[in-house]
Amino acid sequence: MTRKHKILIVDDDPAVLDAYRRILSAPAGDDELAKARAALFDDEPAAPKLNVFAPEVVLVDQGQAAIDAVASATASGGFAMAFVDMRMPPGLDGFATIDRLWTLDSDLQVVIASAYSDVPWGEISERFGFTDRLLFLKKPFDAIEARQMAWALCRKRELLRDARTRERHLEQRVAERTRELARATRVAQDAATARMQFLANMSHEIRTPLTAILGFADLLRDSACSEEDRRTHLQTIDRNSQHLLQLVNDVLDLSKLEAKQLLLDHAPADPRTLVLDVVALLRPLAAQKNIGLTIEANGPLPTMLRTDGTRVRQILLNLLGNAIKFTERGSVTVRVGAATVDDARVLHFDVVDTGIGIAAERLPMLFEPFMQADSSTSRRFGGTGLGLSISRRLAVLLGGVVDVVSAPDAGSTFTLRLPAGESAIGEWTPWQPGAAAVNEAEGTASGRGAAAKTRLAGRILLAEDGADNQRLLTTILRRAGAEVHSASDGQQAVAAATQSQAAGKPFDLILMDIQMPVLDGYLATRQLRDLGWRGPIVALTAHAMEGDRDRCLAEGCDGYETKPVRVDHLLATCARFLGPATPGPAGPTEPR
Repeated sequence: MTRKHKILIVDDDPAVLDAYRRILSAPAGDDELAKARAALFDDEPAAPKLNVFAPEVVLVDQGQAAIDAVASATASGGFAMAFVDMRMPPGLDGFATIDRLWTLDSDLQVVIASAYSDVPWGEISERFGFTDRLLFLKKPFDAIEARQMAWALCRKRELLRDARTRERHLEQRVAERTRELARATRVAQDAATARMQFLANMSHEIRTPLTAILGFADLLRDSACSEEDRRTHLQTIDRNSQHLLQLVNDVLDLSKLEAKQLLLDHAPADPRTLVLDVVALLRPLAAQKNIGLTIEANGPLPTMLRTDGTRVRQILLNLLGNAIKFTERGSVTVRVGAATVDDARVLHFDVVDTGIGIAAERLPMLFEPFMQADSSTSRRFGGTGLGLSISRRLAVLLGGVVDVVSAPDAGSTFTLRLPAGESAIGEWTPWQPGAAAVNEAEGTASGRGAAAKTRLAGRILLAEDGADNQRLLTTILRRAGAEVHSASDGQQAVAAATQSQAAGKPFDLILMDIQMPVLDGYLATRQLRDLGWRGPIVALTAHAMEGDRDRCLAEGCDGYETKPVRVDHLLATCARFLGPATPGPAGPTEPR
């Protein structure tokens, strides 16, 4: 037994009550014998037994007194069992008493102690039915029989209490897990709904420019198409292709951010130049919608910050592009300034528009992936709901934050805040972005697209398994002046390169696709290096995830270019490895 048990005795005979008390009292014989032995032999007395059955016995002589005792004991754990006599005049008899006791405590174990001649078992079973809560003890009874019965029923009640406790705990755990499962189900359903909405928007965003690309490409096949129409069609195809490329880049950026694999490239960057570049790039879009686009500066700004200028520009492009997209009349203003927050200097870029605005309850959703203010917004203005999520996450990586203040039909203000204390590496000077500075930035931006094509001189081996890409790249390189030979897989590329070397006319440059059949670009490059090839190899691949460039260089490539190719960028990279040529735009790759 592990706890003190209470036993109720109900009998109207004082002698019987005294007999119960003596029978159920703890036997002292063993302990007293141990003490006497210790005193006689001068030994240490043995430790008392801890598992002695010594219940607390409550004696009552009437049924009502028994009911009162059980009622008052319920709060303190109640009785484990009761011995109940059948004949207790005057008042309630044993049958009525047991009925009332079980109403108070349905688990109470009961022993009917009565002479068989007073109440036969048939009458008892007819009254209570067959139940495991009830036993019959015929008077006169043996003391050991009564004590063992009491011990067994107390133990049964103890096990029953433990089972009830475990059952309650199990029910609580089941209820808790059910609530957790319900919460997880709601989260999963919300995520599934968001992703389905994203897929619907993504399908729209992909199919819309593809429709334009395929449609205008078909129009170009018409021999009756004028030169002016041909130029317009090509510009439309190019614009929609750039939109698709931006969509792919957004999805890649989001996957890198969620996998915590996006790395920053901190370098000195002029915040004024960043703003001017972004405004210059987006001014034509604002002009198409007849929307004013201006820059305002408040107070002095650092001439240089140590940050990732590319990512800051990406955030500003997202914020300003959204502002123009969702503004149908009025203006968009970029305000640049600095403030002191918690004793630290902060540079802020506020993009203020007079657009449709956003309801307060929708604002928290704006920065969740795949989400927009509502589905009607995406249908009306387009977009996948990725830009703001990417922008906020990039801002956090840069040590800053992106916030928004907005109201329906009252416009919106999106703010990028960046730390400008220790990261500022130049003087803080006032800046008034006049028309001259803006015009110069716009001229530089337009000049980039109008740069003359680079001329090439040399023999190039192009390893590319895609027939259309092979034909496209070959045409681009040959028009630039290069001699081009092609291979459709890595094994062919290794064979062609080694044959050219054996013939004494090795290729001047190898452009190596990475994902190819038979032998991929990694293995082909490694084999060429093992065979002693010392000429330049540039990876030309659609593998554009974080770490792909490093792996290409580690496998033996001298440079790295991603698909889809930018013609001027590709030609500039080729010229860098082929030797003197007409200067072109600087590329990100360096010779080994």
